[in-house]
Amino acid sequence: MKAIDKFDLSYSVKFSTYAVPMITGEIRRFLRDDGMIKVSRSLKENGARTKQAREKLQAEFGREPNLQELSVETGLPREEIVMALEANGEVESIYRAAGSSEGKEVCLADRLAQEKDSHEVLLNHMVLQQLLQELPEMERNLIELRYFKERTQMQVAEELGISQVQVSRLEKKILLGMRSRAVH
Repeated sequence: MKAIDKFDLSYSVKFSTYAVPMITGEIRRFLRDDGMIKVSRSLKENGARTKQAREKLQAEFGREPNLQELSVETGLPREEIVMALEANGEVESIYRAAGSSEGKEVCLADRLAQEKDSHEVLLNHMVLQQLLQELPEMERNLIELRYFKERTQMQVAEELGISQVQVSRLEKKILLGMRSRAVH
């Protein structure tokens, strides 16, 4: 769109000759500026400057430079160097392999603590039970079949003698109603 807007017929070139470099430049800019996490341009520039200084000092000293040496080389305060290095780091997936346990591969998500408060679980169970009891029999039956007996919408439709589309609509309406009553 930018190429179309900025193209002038008085240019002595074809539109494609004008547009291709502009489109390529926009794609490069997007890939450079917009990563998984949006980071300010100044942080990216500081990160690039720090990376360059680090490589130079590594070659010069034959070892990893410390924060003070990087600060002197770049002219940036230590805090800004740390922020720049953190901001320009790669994003990790919580599903990345992080070792193995008992012959199974374990990912970072498996290592996250998943504590469940027994009181909260009990309270949720009681609220759900009350909400289900308040439903008309057919609606309660539909929810029980779908969520406690893990039946598909088609299976529920056959059992209740209605269409799958009706099951889908009813299920959505019932769940919204239950959520609304639970909140209030």
